[in-house]
Amino acid sequence: MAQKTASKKSAAKPAGTRERIIQRSIALFNRSGLQHVAIDHIASDLKISPGNLTYHFKRKRDLILATLDVLQRRLHTALERTTTTTSAEESAAYLISIFRTFWDFRFFFNALTFLLTNDAQLRKEYFEFRDRSLQAIEDDMRQLRDRGFFHDVPPPNTFRLLAENMWSQWLDWLRMQQMKNPLARTPALYECALHHWSLSQPFLDPDFAVELLNAYRSQLKVKNA
Repeated sequence: MAQKTASKKSAAKPAGTRERIIQRSIALFNRSGLQHVAIDHIASDLKISPGNLTYHFKRKRDLILATLDVLQRRLHTALERTTTTTSAEESAAYLISIFRTFWDFRFFFNALTFLLTNDAQLRKEYFEFRDRSLQAIEDDMRQLRDRGFFHDVPPPNTFRLLAENMWSQWLDWLRMQQMKNPLARTPALYECALHHWSLSQPFLDPDFAVELLNAYRSQLKVKNA
């Protein structure tokens, strides 16, 4: 009896209605595009009434902001380094976690123009979020440089300019994948890793560059690439 009680206590608590709405909305936004998913569509998919959904989120914008809170927490976790990189395997794992977060929230990045053009608050929050992310990418490149894995960037190039180019490449990758095959996660992640590696390769130590590419392939289980 004691064992059963302990088992019940350790069981995962089912997600509440609000959390279910957020998670299902992210999935539907990713599949169909944020602009094409209405509140009624989400409620129908969850088999709840529209009134139940609007009890938690009065407007679609409120729901979008809630999904962005989840994105910001995820990306903050992905960008935060707890240790110094000592190998290509660690560097690949770090970058793949960032690519995976972009992929899991691709609906947002694919709808930036739609979301930000007429929403000054959201536009301000996005650029603050982008700046924090770019700073983390810059810091990572400097850390790799300090370990001898990454060369200094000759002027007028800068670490910030390279980070911005990487960010732009990630956004373009997401748009292309939405058009090509929005559900092909592993091939998409490897394609992003390969393009990112292409931008970094001229500045990487040659041996580290080869090890990094092999680490991407190994961790994403890509064969004969």
